[in-house]
Amino acid sequence: MNSKNFIFISLLFISSVLFAQEDIAIGSGYERGTLLKRYFSVGANLNTQGWGLLADFGKNANIFNNYGMLIEFVDVHSYKEIKLRREGIINAKSFVYGKLNYVYLLRTGFKSASLLYSKPYWGGVAVGRFYSFGISSCFTKPVYLQVQKYDSYYDWNIVEERYNPEKHSIDDILGRGSFLSGFDKIKYYPGIYLQGGFSFDFNESQDQIRRLDIGASLDLFLQKIPIMAYEKNNFYFLTFFLKYNIGQNYNAK
Repeated sequence: MNSKNFIFISLLFISSVLFAQEDIAIGSGYERGTLLKRYFSVGANLNTQGWGLLADFGKNANIFNNYGMLIEFVDVHSYKEIKLRREGIINAKSFVYGKLNYVYLLRTGFKSASLLYSKPYWGGVAVGRFYSFGISSCFTKPVYLQVQKYDSYYDWNIVEERYNPEKHSIDDILGRGSFLSGFDKIKYYPGIYLQGGFSFDFNESQDQIRRLDIGASLDLFLQKIPIMAYEKNNFYFLTFFLKYNIGQNYNAK
């Protein structure tokens, strides 16, 4: 094969790839010459230390990139949590022995996403990547338990008290207390977060968002977050997550 034929075939191949990429981009949810400039989605987060809810909104800069804001609320659990139930007690609620606080994260930050592999013209899945960073606000609320308190050797009552590992043994605990107790003792721990991962978009039309996100989050704080009494507590949370988002692309009126 001479050099002219090689160059011609190479140019033909490159041009076919470029046209294929254009068709794929159109098939990923954008009609030719049309761009819906804004997006909004909500979703659920299942991760290695709990679960959460989220909202994601912003602007589509072009058919390959978007940026905006992520708001995410996450319920955090320790890896060491084991639920117990006191036998022989009617209507006893399960509890986690040694758990000091319920822990919640509120993440608010910037998010950017870009398209890696567009959806083929016949359908399928578009693959992208994303990252997000911003403020991670940690809130802890004390755990309250139903405990037996002795007035005398033979006389005891059931009372609700904030869990104290120096005061309450496992034999004293009858069950979990009311979740409504302890809201006046909520503590705030400021921090930052960074997360990133890959997205898989299953949208069937231009205005739909149907997306699965897989990735990791790192939340950092100035102090250790007290979750458990008898286990090591850390000043960070490193979690791996699976998110599912539904929403819309649209143009603001």
